[in-house]
Amino acid sequence: MSGTQQRTAMGAQEVAYDFEQETSSARVFPVRFLGMGLFIAWLSCTHISLIFPGPGCDLDARTAFDMGMRVGDIGTFVMLALLARRIGVLSRHPSTCFALAALCAAGTAFIGLVAMPAGLHYNLIFAFSVPTAIGGAVLFCLWGQVYCSMGMTQAIVDGALSCITALAMSGLVAVLKPPFAVIATALLPLVSMIAAALSLRVLPLERPADLSQRYPMPWKLLAIMAIGSFIMGASSLFMDNADYMGSIHRVLATGVFGTVVLGLAWLHRDKLDARTLALTALGLAVFSLVLVPFARGSLGGAVSFTAKFAFVFFTFFVLLVVVGIVRRFEVPSLRLFAVTRIATELPLLLGLLLMRAVRGSGVLDSLSMRVIVALVGLVLVLVCVVIWKSEASVNADWGAQGVGIATNVHEPGPQEVFLARCEALAERYGLTARESELLTLALQGKTRSQIEQELYLSANTVKTHLRHAYGKLGVHSKAEAAELLESVE
Repeated sequence: MSGTQQRTAMGAQEVAYDFEQETSSARVFPVRFLGMGLFIAWLSCTHISLIFPGPGCDLDARTAFDMGMRVGDIGTFVMLALLARRIGVLSRHPSTCFALAALCAAGTAFIGLVAMPAGLHYNLIFAFSVPTAIGGAVLFCLWGQVYCSMGMTQAIVDGALSCITALAMSGLVAVLKPPFAVIATALLPLVSMIAAALSLRVLPLERPADLSQRYPMPWKLLAIMAIGSFIMGASSLFMDNADYMGSIHRVLATGVFGTVVLGLAWLHRDKLDARTLALTALGLAVFSLVLVPFARGSLGGAVSFTAKFAFVFFTFFVLLVVVGIVRRFEVPSLRLFAVTRIATELPLLLGLLLMRAVRGSGVLDSLSMRVIVALVGLVLVLVCVVIWKSEASVNADWGAQGVGIATNVHEPGPQEVFLARCEALAERYGLTARESELLTLALQGKTRSQIEQELYLSANTVKTHLRHAYGKLGVHSKAEAAELLESVE
């Protein structure tokens, strides 16, 4: 650091910085962002037979409903992936999104209130379930766009809060008596859609895709996702009452995950990132597989819950990686989220089919067979680790950054150039990770109050970090910091 910069830093308290002149607005908790939790709650409630349609239901009818929903889900994601370039930014089609969310709500209500109680043929229940899933798939991609418009810290915190919201809402629906539980479940997609629309009104709008570029898929990331999903789908192999307890375990794991991540964000915010989530998922997955040879009775439930807990961590890790790719490299979110979901749902379905085929056959009564299953699972986890380690960085593009159609060369966009300059500036002047994060937001034109709300920090904390950052740079305003940024190659 030069002598001038040292003197500036030492006298930082005597200088008036521009952000200190800004008035703080009232802090508003962004309840709208928790709408993702309502979507997760809809998924959870429709997968628990004790809630949807209720106790004493025909399990074969439930199976037809589950299969129809999964087929409709996967089919919709395939169509969204194929038509993504033509559709463009999903939020630019609000009428279609609301119509499909309404179709999802209506289908959920009809199946839960009419089709199943009336004992319609299983093929009809399957047929009605397929279009019901379309709105859910679109809603997932829309929430993907919402999260890609957030900063990473905001995505982590709001994601964790949404998981807690999902558990709380699922529990609330569960205590309702029929038919109110089904009615409440049917309303969740509509309320979630409204929340998504309100969220997009206050977040930066995604830029349309650059038609001069093609966007490869992050195949390594998708391969890891597929393996993890298959293991999760088969994780209820050793559990009694798997038809509904597996879904209950997944809901509980989601809520516990949200609580753990929220606690980590509060206590060790600087250490909470995608890498931490991936390592946690890896440890939980290995632990659940080690239990497999002993998975009899209650231990079978422990294997199921631990595997699902690991899967929630892993799913959130993938979400953060995809969000990072979209934000930094300006990759269109729709196709990426649709393909990621295909890589989740299809292997998950295969794992469930395997579970249903093997369960009850007596094949897994043998200790040697359970040991073989555990070893196969550990090998699959090892494959995931090898694929992960082959990538230069968890926060890299995973091969998904845009490439010029004519040149076949990556051409950095404005956002990528801006973030690279901010990182270089932070490294040159010795800024901490938190100082760098706040300075980047300030250089994006955000006010101090907006930074406070996005990062869930107090006014004094934001002032302190910005004061330190400005002092190290030897500047007193955003304009001066922007000039300094422009000098960075």
